[in-house]
Amino acid sequence: MKTQAEVIIEAFKALGGVRSIQEIEQWVVQQYGEKWKDFGTPMADMVATDKGGSNSSLIPPEYRVLERVGRGRYKLLKA
Repeated sequence: MKTQAEVIIEAFKALGGVRSIQEIEQWVVQQYGEKWKDFGTPMADMVATDKGGSNSSLIPPEYRVLERVGRGRYKLLKA
């Protein structure tokens, strides 16, 4: 079973570019159903520390691959 972080990364790869929390959530729900309720906090926790992400996030470093580019908008740093 995939983790929420894994499916968020998968959604960014499928959709490309800068995406909102709502766009990522819609894609994930279409692909996997409503398994997860909150996407804002996990996506914020996935921001790389060198891009302003929180040092207290419990997300493993290999999933810290997002950059916040605006309020509620993110992009994938690496494919």
